[in-house]
Amino acid sequence: MDFSIFDKQGHITLMSSFLPSECLEKIFSYLIEYPSSDVNTNLYIKDLYSCTLVSRHWCRISSPLLYVYPFHHFRENSPQIQPYYKLIRTLLSCIPQSEMKHIKEKLNIKPNSHTISPTFNYVSFIRGIIFHRMMFKSRMICNNKEIWLNEHNPKMISEESTIIIMKYLIKFIYKNCNNLTTLEFPFILKNENYYLIELLSFKRKSKLSNLKELYYSFQIDLFSQNANNTRINFCLSNNVCNLNLLYVNINGINDINQLCRFISSQKKLQHFVYSGKEILYENQYTMSMRNRKDFITEIDNYNAVINSLASQSESLKILEFRDLDLIISIINEEVKKSLSLLKNIKELKLYKCENIEGLHSWVKELKKLEVFEITLHYRRIYHLIYSIESFSSNLTKLIISCNDKTDIDEYYNSLYRQISIYLVSLTHLELPRILPFELIPIFKSCTKLVYLSVILFNVQLMKENLKNLGKHVPKTLKRIQFKESNPDLTISSKLLRFFLEGYANNSGALKYLEIHEVFGDRIYVSELFGVQIIIKSKNSLYIFS
Repeated sequence: MDFSIFDKQGHITLMSSFLPSECLEKIFSYLIEYPSSDVNTNLYIKDLYSCTLVSRHWCRISSPLLYVYPFHHFRENSPQIQPYYKLIRTLLSCIPQSEMKHIKEKLNIKPNSHTISPTFNYVSFIRGIIFHRMMFKSRMICNNKEIWLNEHNPKMISEESTIIIMKYLIKFIYKNCNNLTTLEFPFILKNENYYLIELLSFKRKSKLSNLKELYYSFQIDLFSQNANNTRINFCLSNNVCNLNLLYVNINGINDINQLCRFISSQKKLQHFVYSGKEILYENQYTMSMRNRKDFITEIDNYNAVINSLASQSESLKILEFRDLDLIISIINEEVKKSLSLLKNIKELKLYKCENIEGLHSWVKELKKLEVFEITLHYRRIYHLIYSIESFSSNLTKLIISCNDKTDIDEYYNSLYRQISIYLVSLTHLELPRILPFELIPIFKSCTKLVYLSVILFNVQLMKENLKNLGKHVPKTLKRIQFKESNPDLTISSKLLRFFLEGYANNSGALKYLEIHEVFGDRIYVSELFGVQIIIKSKNSLYIFS
């Protein structure tokens, strides 16, 4: 790729065979996705990976960015096994050949006649580590040795030796991660793996001192009172005090007091995620005494953690509650008092925490709230309706997800009326299914909208309705996504044309319109209206412009 620089008269004064490194670094930085606070969300790397294949120069600039969070591409519950062990193979190649030779001699493994050194020391780029079970489960390690040990004659390596090599690699990775900022525990560590935390404090030089994000995911018992966990807690408490984000699963905590002290020890915690598990009791009174006791304990733990957050009242800006539905509905006065101290919250996210009536009085006090996200069942929407009018006038982003298939009803209609009345400063809006006549008042009131994502309900997608809807698109709106929930709720090319015809005379800023493909339907209308159409299907993505 040639890069030209012109003088004022338009004459070429300099030509280079490639973009300067500084320019490429800036461009590639926009392709980096920072790890989501949702531990089930993978990091997307396809675009950045493609850049490594363009040329050696591009590869040299983009590879360090690609390996900053290499394990975060496999965060989902059922990650792809083969790509994961290919990553392990790449990291294994970073071990110096002299060390690998020594390991093989010790294990009586015949050394390779020829080995290829890696292009980079990829381990040195790593900033985020996930203690994934695929690195520790002996059966998985051995069953996939043909992938990650394929350059070392794996058929001749015993299972015992395979496990030893993996342990050596793990130690090598953790000893050489000198700029660690993100650490995640997604499964239960066994006794033989507790040495990993101590490795991060190798030679008294803690690798945790710059840690900014710490995730205790599903059932990670790091704060119980046995000897191994005490060592872990000592390492964490003495080395980690500058976290920006802390993710805690309530089900993995035995010693809640230790956790609360750890939270209070942070200097400027900005983002806290409190996760639980979905409780599906049809009748609370039918719970066994043991379940009742566990439930009461969870409530006490929840209250204790919220109380400890008061120590971070000045710095805490983002608060997330996930799968705490029953617990969040039972809030005592002490917790309400602690919540009232959290007045600097700018983002509040509730995932399956639907009994939010206990939070009404607190939400009303959040004068700096800018972002509100909630996932709930449609029958609980009436709780949200009463909260809308309490939201801060500073609210600019609203995301409402509803995981129910029920038809449109009066709850939705009331909710949308509240949005058009009270939330006129919105720039980003995501809603569940909506009728065109319900969306028009929102368009008229929310004149600052830049992004909109909705499911247009197909029952009333008539020609005139779509044209009228297009006419009222805010002039500031740049991107629209018409989501799909089922084929009956997918907009066709014919209906899309009516919408764009209505928009055509609007002189607005609309640049992108994303829809889901209808079977047998093709859309070639964007060139008529200057809007780029992005068509999503299950297996591909089409872009017409």
